[in-house]
Amino acid sequence: MKYGWENGARVPVRDDFDDEDERPSTDPAALVMARRLVGFMLADNNPALGIECMALVTGIGYTGSSMTEIANKHFTTRAAVSQRCVELCDAFGINPTRAMRMEKSREKCRAARVRSLVSA
Repeated sequence: MKYGWENGARVPVRDDFDDEDERPSTDPAALVMARRLVGFMLADNNPALGIECMALVTGIGYTGSSMTEIANKHFTTRAAVSQRCVELCDAFGINPTRAMRMEKSREKCRAARVRSLVSA
């Protein structure tokens, strides 16, 4: 039994989880996701940009900034922001948000760019 002090008197402390078997377990999927997220942010050479991209991708804490505005804020290109967002979507299995192009649209843009380079 654990004891603590209350109103100047030593009293038993009730721990709702005295028995280890009763402790709530962490959801394994949530723990895996948290580990992946922390790993991404630690490996990122620009964590502030990574966090803004994660906000854009998830919608959590997203300020409504466009990819161009985010890129200008972090002195990089819109394409770099887009690439980071796509990588995060792929890594975490998140569908693109309205602020991002859908995969089909990205493929069309990529094909048009390749055509323009081949014809030049």
